[in-house]
Amino acid sequence: MTTTSHHAGNEIPSGLRARIGKFFFAEETSFGLALVRIVICIACLLVTVPRWIHSRELYSSDGAPTPLALNYGYADLLPIPSGGLAVALMTILTFCCTTACIGWCTRASLAISAVLYTYLNLLDSISTMTKYSVITSHVLFLLAFSHCGAVWSVDAWLRRRRLGLPQPTSLAEHPKFAAWPRRLIQILIGVVYFGASVTKLHTPAYFSGDQLWHWMITNVNNANPVGEWMTLYPASLVGFAYLCVIWEILFLFVSWRGWSRVCMLTMGVGFHVMTTLTLGLYLFPITCIATYFAFVNSEDVVAAAARWRRWNRRHGETWLPRFNAVTRLPRVLAVWATTALRPAGLRLTPAGSLGVFGMLLTVVSVGAVEVEYRLDIYGERGPNGPLALKEIDPKVVKQMFAGSKRLREYDKLLAFDIGSSMFGGMITGVRDTFQYGDSIIAQCSLSPPHEDMWLECNLHDANNVLIDRVGQIVVRSQLRGNFLYRACDALDPGTYFLVLRTGTQELTRRKIEILPSDEARCRINAN
Repeated sequence: MTTTSHHAGNEIPSGLRARIGKFFFAEETSFGLALVRIVICIACLLVTVPRWIHSRELYSSDGAPTPLALNYGYADLLPIPSGGLAVALMTILTFCCTTACIGWCTRASLAISAVLYTYLNLLDSISTMTKYSVITSHVLFLLAFSHCGAVWSVDAWLRRRRLGLPQPTSLAEHPKFAAWPRRLIQILIGVVYFGASVTKLHTPAYFSGDQLWHWMITNVNNANPVGEWMTLYPASLVGFAYLCVIWEILFLFVSWRGWSRVCMLTMGVGFHVMTTLTLGLYLFPITCIATYFAFVNSEDVVAAAARWRRWNRRHGETWLPRFNAVTRLPRVLAVWATTALRPAGLRLTPAGSLGVFGMLLTVVSVGAVEVEYRLDIYGERGPNGPLALKEIDPKVVKQMFAGSKRLREYDKLLAFDIGSSMFGGMITGVRDTFQYGDSIIAQCSLSPPHEDMWLECNLHDANNVLIDRVGQIVVRSQLRGNFLYRACDALDPGTYFLVLRTGTQELTRRKIEILPSDEARCRINAN
């Protein structure tokens, strides 16, 4: 049952049902959705433009498509287009992402983009379909049902021009619509983060830092020099791993209003920027940050506009003309379109605009198919016919059929670090100088997979004479082995070596220095 309270003569519903209704159906101006539309379409273009030239290879029956349904035994679930049709579909997708970005025939562009983007991703499950492409497909689908083209778009400019309306100068003059598409995008990214945290909770290698460490020392995504530098401090990865999981769990519950929203979104931007710097990810951070604009409401835009006007009055004389040239692009395109159609007696009414959109889409797609045909990047129509296959080097063939070789013991070693303290199973401070009484922890990190191994970490003096031997079994499920020594009175001050061995083979060694205690130093100075 819904209860009500009276304030200033008005009845204000305060029940749970009314709150849910207000949460999803309160009317607002679609500023946040317009920003999501612009950024997510740019992210799509970063995918479609580089892959356009390879459309025949990735998505058509002329190439080598990899339909996702094939993994589940449904080889013919989706039709595989011919080479020319695949190029046309990729061109239409690119065109519609562009028009959706500038807001021309926005709803039709988004609907076409959502269908084609999902379809082409399902045809190439190896390279095109990734985590960010799944998020993008859902966002495009939700945007197609929204009024994200009502502001900051060519459609909005054409509507004002057709109805003779002036440029809006206040928030009240902008059209308002129900908030449910924006809320669903917010819930979408929150659920994505929550699901990612649940997956991490079941992954011990994530909390130990091993997973992040192995990603950072490779370029499996792209170059990541910051990640390679951070592997020198593996204990910090454990702290970041726990912080990330806590943030992902809390995001869905506390990112809705107030300072908690600011903190969650700021941490999210920082997290995704760090994935670019440390893991070499690019499109995934852009896609996720694009959904953050769904958390922008009308009050945020009003406050930002006020700050912008104040800043503009003080500092906008130098670079503001260049910025305005970019922001006026949708209006310039619309003026150009109306001017070009005026001699033909056509006006860009909603139906006319959609007709021009369809004609231009047809011309662009047909022209792109012809361009791709003439480029002939696969050499199918050369003067001497299709390119002949090149014979593989006999040495390469011999290597391919040689079978698996036993790994060298040295190749199983990933790192050998020396320190005196640990956090989360990792050495916190790597050093080679120790005082009397300090713990000397030697940590051997192995590359997976490896068999059950016997490892020794032996202590040698400066003349390579064996002083002490410590060994242990590191089973195949372990990635690290720890060896503990102590700088005690039994060891004279000087230089020593910690030698890592497996069986009878030496893998590596580290030089350490044991300094005399304060009491011993005083005796030396007295003598």
